[in-house]
Amino acid sequence: MLAHLVWLLATAPPLAPADTSQVFVGLLNQRYAWGTAVLRSGQVLRAYLPAGTTGFDGAVAYYPEMPAAGGRPARPKIVAVEKIDWMRVQGHYSALLQTSPSEPGRLAARRATGEVELFMVRRVPPVVVNLLGSSPIMSTPVAAAVGEGTTTWYLRRPPAAAVAVEPQRFASQVAAFLANAPELAHHVAAQEPGYGPADLEKIVHQYNQRAR
Repeated sequence: MLAHLVWLLATAPPLAPADTSQVFVGLLNQRYAWGTAVLRSGQVLRAYLPAGTTGFDGAVAYYPEMPAAGGRPARPKIVAVEKIDWMRVQGHYSALLQTSPSEPGRLAARRATGEVELFMVRRVPPVVVNLLGSSPIMSTPVAAAVGEGTTTWYLRRPPAAAVAVEPQRFASQVAAFLANAPELAHHVAAQEPGYGPADLEKIVHQYNQRAR
């Protein structure tokens, strides 16, 4: 009985801190806030996770504890993106999306909900992982700035799999995806002003509003 209790205490997710609203700057000058990540193994990870809204490629760094007042954060722990099922930080939801079973997947940030969901991942410069020491450390090349890079958008009509939006086929692809809203699809297919790639969030919100 005692051994079982000890095992339960050792494997239970950490309790939330007294103040879960605290945010601090950590690795790669990202903001970290208390959140939850559910791994594909079923494990629940509660820790200070990156409070980004543009998705994640490769790996996610996290901190089990808040740094001491006035102190620098300790070395972060790292979990590979393909091991995460979904993550929620400060109300922002990200999910692992795979457009084919052969790809590892990307942790995409959800930007619109409804009949059609819209997700995005902004690809940043490659992350270098230094495996020296007890914990791996991630960094980017000196010349790189976090947040730079290309953006990939994904459309999903649950429970179907996500579809990556191809920039060169934007008008025809998005119009076909929203074909059951003929007027909206026509605006997109005709590439009218206000219905281009830069307007995708507005287009999906407009579609979902119509579907209610």
